Amino acid sequence: MREIEIKVQLNDSNEAIKKLSAAGVELSSVKEQHDVVYCLPADKAKENDPNVNWLRIRTENKTTAYFTLKRSVSGSLDSIEHETIVADAGELEAMLHYMGYVVFSDLVKIRRTGHIGDIELCLDEVPPLGGFIELEKLCDESADGAMVEKELMSTLDSLGIAYGERMTKGYDELMNEHLARMR
Repeated sequence: MREIEIKVQLNDSNEAIKKLSAAGVELSSVKEQHDVVYCLPADKAKENDPNVNWLRIRTENKTTAYFTLKRSVSGSLDSIEHETIVADAGELEAMLHYMGYVVFSDLVKIRRTGHIGDIELCLDEVPPLGGFIELEKLCDESADGAMVEKELMSTLDSLGIAYGERMTKGYDELMNEHLARMR
């Protein structure tokens, strides 16, 4: 499956919640997601290379673990994605290390989700990066990415949510950039 998304930094997360509610979007309860992304050491600088596999272990609410493979199609926010629940995240982590994978990023985010038709909205707080909203759509692998992005931006704009910069990178890349600036 292919996941295409857009992401923007929010000016005010509470205002975004009000706008979503006014638009009839029901948000889920709050979920804590701990994401650890892995890559091979030689691939650390190849974030958008379509030949590189990015592997993620996501632990949700400290109970359920998901293993995800992502491979870029046309950038960090457009990727082929395969995901499954895993019984033991610690054992999976050990296997990844034995296969030569290293940690690329490690972050925690607080997420609430909602839907508008077949579009998933993710309202995220990512300490220390701030508040964001993502709109995501699962598509066939042959989908026209530019058209889907236009649809997602149009949907976001129709909600009247004030936002700042549009992000073209995933949280893992944004966090690594933030940490590099802090050194």
